[in-house]
Amino acid sequence: MEREKQSPSRGYSATKEQLGGRLRRIEGQVRGVGAMVEDDRYCIDVLTQI
Repeated sequence: MEREKQSPSRGYSATKEQLGGRLRRIEGQVRGVGAMVEDDRYCIDVLTQI
């Protein structure tokens, strides 16, 4: 009998694909904030984005 490999649950109900999507979204937001800092945007604009 073949056993299904179960991934350990760490309190997340999302799938690996959903977590990957969330991480990519976060990465994009961080890059956006970095670009704002490089462009010398107003502090309040950067804080609002964060």
